Amino acid sequence: MKELFKQFGCDDMHRKQAIFSSIFILQNRMQTAGEKIMKEVTMKQWLMLAMTGCCPPPRTLTKVGKLMGCSRQNVKTLARALEEKGFIRLVQGGQNSVCIELTEKVQEYAAEFDSRTDEALSLFFSEFTGEEIQQMYTLYMKLYDGLEKVEEYAKGCDIE
Repeated sequence: MKELFKQFGCDDMHRKQAIFSSIFILQNRMQTAGEKIMKEVTMKQWLMLAMTGCCPPPRTLTKVGKLMGCSRQNVKTLARALEEKGFIRLVQGGQNSVCIELTEKVQEYAAEFDSRTDEALSLFFSEFTGEEIQQMYTLYMKLYDGLEKVEEYAKGCDIE
């Protein structure tokens, strides 16, 4: 990957392409490594549990999907698998919504794997200073701002 970055570092357009591509590569590699560290849940299921915990009530499939950046249907698929494993309960909410309730098993799971998660995060960011982490956080917020612009642009590109 470092060699590829060197090849793409010749101008801004190539650097943008390298950064954009690397986001997907990082995601794939983090998912592969994370699923070796965790047991019982996939990284996408773990993300859903984390986003559900952050979501203000009522924790509907739609609201959790928005936090995760995916569709309600994708969240429903993840939720069904997590319900079968005993991590959540799906309950009927108001206005035909389906709400997610975290079970005690989530806290038990977190207690067992928090140290692994903390160690993985420490290793992942071990090459960064505190200032660099702050800079990266700021830059990621700018990426999200740019993504919102791309999403607006994409609305006009829908092919029917």
